[in-house]
Order: sequence, then C-alpha cells, then structure tokens
Amino acid sequence: MRKDAQQNRDKILTTATELFQERTVAEVSMKDIAAAAKIGPGTLYRHFPNKNELCSALALRFIDQFLSSCQDYLTQTTATPVAQLKHVLAQYIIFRERRLQLLAFVETGPTVMSTYYQSDLYHRLVQLFKRVLHPVNKSVNDAELTFQADMLIAMLKSDSYAFQRQQRKLSQAQLEQLITRLLVMKD
Repeated sequence: MRKDAQQNRDKILTTATELFQERTVAEVSMKDIAAAAKIGPGTLYRHFPNKNELCSALALRFIDQFLSSCQDYLTQTTATPVAQLKHVLAQYIIFRERRLQLLAFVETGPTVMSTYYQSDLYHRLVQLFKRVLHPVNKSVNDAELTFQADMLIAMLKSDSYAFQRQQRKLSQAQLEQLITRLLVMKD
C-alpha cells in the first residue's frame, strides 16, 4: 500500500476510534468519520466500503494489540500456569469490556463473523488460549484444547458478556474466577 494511502487508512481508524469513544458506534456515520478525519467521502469509501468493514478493521487491530500484549507477558512471566491463565483471561475480559460496543457491532454484522472464524487473528487467539490452557489441563488432547479455546471465546462474545455483566450483575473479577473454574480441570 502506498505511504499516503496507509496514512489515510491510519487516520480513518484513529478518527473512528475517537468518535466511538465520544458516541455510540451506531450514532457515528461514515460521513461523520470522513469529516472528522478531514478527508473526502471517496477516500473513506475506497478504504472501507461500509461501516461494518471499518469496524471490522478496527476490531482486528485491537485484537492484534491484545494478542501482542499477552504474548509479551507470557514470554516474560515466571508466574504459575494458573496465574498465567488468570492474567490472560482477565486481560481478555478487560479488552472485551473496553471494546464492547465496537465488538457487538462487528459480531452482529452479516458476513463478518464467518470470515473472522477463518482469519489468522482468530487462529492466533485460539493458540493463545491453548497456550495458557495446556499447562493447567495437561491430560487434555489438542482437539479438546481447541474446543476449550473456541468455547472460551464464544462465551465471551458481546451478547453473552453483556448478559453476564448487566443481567447477572457479575463483575469482571467474578467472570474471570468463574470461567477459570470451568476451564481448570482437577486431576
């Protein structure tokens, strides 16, 4: 991608992030994003043909940042396997909470989720969770670890997460504790 095109793309994503912090994702239009980024609508639509695609790109960027942060933690930590699982899980819950509106918008998109499950980022997320699950579930085979990772991601999708937080009134710490109990097998 040309340097100016990459700069415009980055400007669009940064501007969208700022606007989504001020207002709900649903309230922000593509026109609002173009105006705030000080670019023409044509430039915006060349990069992102619709708001779903823009939100997907933004969500993928945030997931990538989360993954990098967790990988850095895991390469530097000397914590016990259970503590590592709890840390990564707590960070994922914080990530979900911080990006709840954006992730909910993306997860309800018509085609986004089917492509998300096939993406490299989803595969990396599964691998991250398998990495922290394996040491606490050593007797579990790879297929079962993959299933656990998939189900962990599924149980924290926006609608499930929002239900647990808003209807069940569970705190982030309670969610982390309860999910850890579900995932750590006692031999």
